[in-house]
Amino acid sequence: MKRIIALMLALSMLSFMLFSCSESKNAADDTETEAAAPDDTPNAAGFEEETEPPDLADLIEKKDFEGYGFRILNNISNFAYTNIGEEGLTGEALDDAVFNRNKTVEDLLNITFKLEKREVGDTNATMQKLVAAGQDEYDVYTLDLNMQLGIVSSGGNIDAATISTLDFDSPWWNRQAIDSIAIDDSVYCFFGDLHTGYFESHAVAVFNKIILNNLNLADPYEHVYNNTWTMDNMITMMDAAKIDMNGDGKWTVDDQYGFSMFEGNFSTAFTVGGYADLIERDESGYPVFNGLSERFVDIYNKVAGTIFSDRTNNAINARGSLPGSLELYRLMFIFGRSLFLVTQIGVLKDMRDVDFELGVVPMPKFDEEQPDYRSLIFQGANAVGIPITNPDPDRTGLVLEHMAARSTGTVRDVYLNQTLDFKYIQDRESQEMMDIILNTGLFELASVYGWGGLNGTILDGINSGNINLVSKVARFSKAVNNGIQKTIAQYEKLKDR
Repeated sequence: MKRIIALMLALSMLSFMLFSCSESKNAADDTETEAAAPDDTPNAAGFEEETEPPDLADLIEKKDFEGYGFRILNNISNFAYTNIGEEGLTGEALDDAVFNRNKTVEDLLNITFKLEKREVGDTNATMQKLVAAGQDEYDVYTLDLNMQLGIVSSGGNIDAATISTLDFDSPWWNRQAIDSIAIDDSVYCFFGDLHTGYFESHAVAVFNKIILNNLNLADPYEHVYNNTWTMDNMITMMDAAKIDMNGDGKWTVDDQYGFSMFEGNFSTAFTVGGYADLIERDESGYPVFNGLSERFVDIYNKVAGTIFSDRTNNAINARGSLPGSLELYRLMFIFGRSLFLVTQIGVLKDMRDVDFELGVVPMPKFDEEQPDYRSLIFQGANAVGIPITNPDPDRTGLVLEHMAARSTGTVRDVYLNQTLDFKYIQDRESQEMMDIILNTGLFELASVYGWGGLNGTILDGINSGNINLVSKVARFSKAVNNGIQKTIAQYEKLKDR
């Protein structure tokens, strides 16, 4: 029977081939005077051949820089992983990814990286001194944004937007973060996948899954996926988790809290997350302060009037102490005394040895009508700058473009998929949340530039639970706009150099 079937199949194939040959001959006779058409027929298996899309990184221009020693001054942070280079393999996944990325760029462009690492204060002082003296010591440097802007204001950085070999619209640069600190169309400080230091400065809400499950609370992940992760839902969960464990009426380190948070710059993570900006843009794109918007006031009143209205809501205010050298707000979460920890991504390193499973989500939306999540980036985030003394900006731009492009599938992936997934977080959903957080990060302009003391006033009001803010802030309007105009004038002078 099998042989009969095989014979029938063979005869069918032969008939098909003869028919095809006949058809081909007739077609050839009819068209022998016509030009041959391109061959776009399927392959022998009957399927179109699939071609891999080109790697965008491979499309970047390549040059031979004849062994040039590319000089980087790399600041070392006291909380974030700011490493931009290694002398060799260390066995640590992220270190090795950085080293291998650099080795790839060295081979592509025939350069050698010359790295110098210094503490943040030393880096700032060194660059200030070199720029003032006009000394060419480094091609590029990294430094906390709030410090680097001081160097920018004195004319110390090149406008990277004028460098033809840098394309900040490429996916390996964070255009949103770059634009969020812009005064005009210049780019003096920038952010991208080549350095993870600014990743670590994004605001994040971390939660304790044991407390969540013990109280039968809604899953924050489901809230995010369903577009219902709002301030109201987060506040409801905080209220449910706050428990006077021994019923003595004294809120101590032995009790349980809804959230723990350092009452400093990160309080505005709630307003930024709710799409409420202190500083707006005029028709020309310049920053301007038009007073507090109705949306900002609504969000401010919700945060100050509920989350911060009672000092005992925040675990940082618990009486007593816990063993360890970290700040109390971190320890309260590490010891399982708080449902949420509102902090920055870099703090997750402290969670390495916690004895419970944790998760991460972005800061909540104000309401379900809000289109997207937004994540505040701390103004001390690590930024890249090119000193004004740089002898060849185009060469530097090309090296940085390759470094950033060769980091997207390597350094960034290791940072997200391996470092966070296996060391600190044990679920797939948190990985997806991290992508949302990093893709929605931006700075608060009032916080970055400190105009008129506006941001400090807002922070003090939130942290003290003061909802009578509008009349107080109105007095700041002139000082804020004067500060903005002064900064704009400084940037105009930089363009006239």
